[in-house]
Amino acid sequence: MKEQIAENSESRHPTWKYASNATFQFTVTILTTTVGVFLFFYYEAVLGLNAWLIFLALSIWTVYDAINDPLIGYLVDTNTKLTKRFGRRFPWIVIGIVPWCLSLFLVYTAPDINAATNPWPIFFWLLISLIIFDTFGTLVNVNIQALRPDLFRTEDERRKLSSFYMPIDMIAIALGLLLPPLFLGGGTGREAFAFMGAMIAVIAIVSAILFIPGAREDKVVIERYYTEEYERMSFFKGMKEVIKQKSFITYFIMLTCFLSATNLLLGNAIYLTTFVIQADPDTVTIIFAIFLLGALVSVPFWIKLLKIMQNNKKLITIGGISISIMLFPISFFVTLVDLLIMMFILGFCLGSMWAFIYTIIQANVVDDYVVRTKKNQKAILIGVSVFLQRLAATIDELLIAVVHEMTGFVAGQATYSELASATADIALVLWGIRLLSGVIPGLIMLLGTLIFWKYYPLTQDIVIKNKEELLKLGF
Repeated sequence: MKEQIAENSESRHPTWKYASNATFQFTVTILTTTVGVFLFFYYEAVLGLNAWLIFLALSIWTVYDAINDPLIGYLVDTNTKLTKRFGRRFPWIVIGIVPWCLSLFLVYTAPDINAATNPWPIFFWLLISLIIFDTFGTLVNVNIQALRPDLFRTEDERRKLSSFYMPIDMIAIALGLLLPPLFLGGGTGREAFAFMGAMIAVIAIVSAILFIPGAREDKVVIERYYTEEYERMSFFKGMKEVIKQKSFITYFIMLTCFLSATNLLLGNAIYLTTFVIQADPDTVTIIFAIFLLGALVSVPFWIKLLKIMQNNKKLITIGGISISIMLFPISFFVTLVDLLIMMFILGFCLGSMWAFIYTIIQANVVDDYVVRTKKNQKAILIGVSVFLQRLAATIDELLIAVVHEMTGFVAGQATYSELASATADIALVLWGIRLLSGVIPGLIMLLGTLIFWKYYPLTQDIVIKNKEELLKLGF
């Protein structure tokens, strides 16, 4: 059925509220992109830490995440003395945002120790700095993602948010991918990465200042926190309800596969540029610029298509299939020119997921959780969702470690000539890098898309019904 929900077409929010709220994507994306794209290369190729030790540190971090993210979600999902005046989410966002930005600098300022001969100080630096980065990041992410479904309740409001979210997210990804290589200044040494980390942290803080006004709950949202007294679910009860929810499990699989595929593609780009194309970091900037240009020009197309189709599930399925198809050829490019053409088309396809996976699909899954439990404790589910991003990265690091081990990649070699002289079969190593850039993420994306298409239960009828139930519940 066409979307005919009884909603006001006029939103109570001014346009600047949408724009300011969407600016959060600039902060989160530039921080997480800088970690996701450059961390493995920094610790393996620059510092010389063994890939399996990097994977071990990130696995421990993931275990910490599995507990930390849902627990923080549970703990902040309650009213405090500040709620009446400042809201439930806003105070936590303000507390966490600046330390989160600054902690990025820690990640890229490891001590000047030879990790090949003395790996453990570097190992623990990596682990502890990531835990600090993650803790403050979770505090911010859980609250902003729980706030959005409350602040922007109708489908029209969520689609309007998407119209700001997607271009801002694209610009943030662009800067997250383009600025770090520029800050590296053509170098790949320790000092260059430390400077990069400092500059990105400063930029993230500036963008956070622009975001803060859009993170304020208004009186309508705050009053919902007090509309009805109900017995809070325990942490374990809330987790049990999350695991039982079919819409979330399907979303869980799809998002994990999407993040894993895109993180592999982006994180492997510096390997592809350095060792396969044999170019300096500035070439990464060109590749990412073309990739993101494709994503940016796709914004009007995907938004228009969703308005025509009025079917969130179908659009995400179409987008997922198109991404899968375009990932495979990346492994087999011959020249930089055909790689750039492929990256432009892939960016256009990826625009479908970046536009709607969080602002619409996740928001609808959150609504489904609240309706099923009849408890306004959505941050538990959001906490698990934030954990997905960490899980996806761990899958990527495992795949990189396995492929590098099988193909003979030697850690501590930051240039092609160094790697070629250190490895027994450079051609095999390069094919491993190629597969990690295209075929492997393509298979992962295809798996997630097929599962989503087959099992995601939230049709447009159910989405509309859930919104009506939320009105009855006063949430």
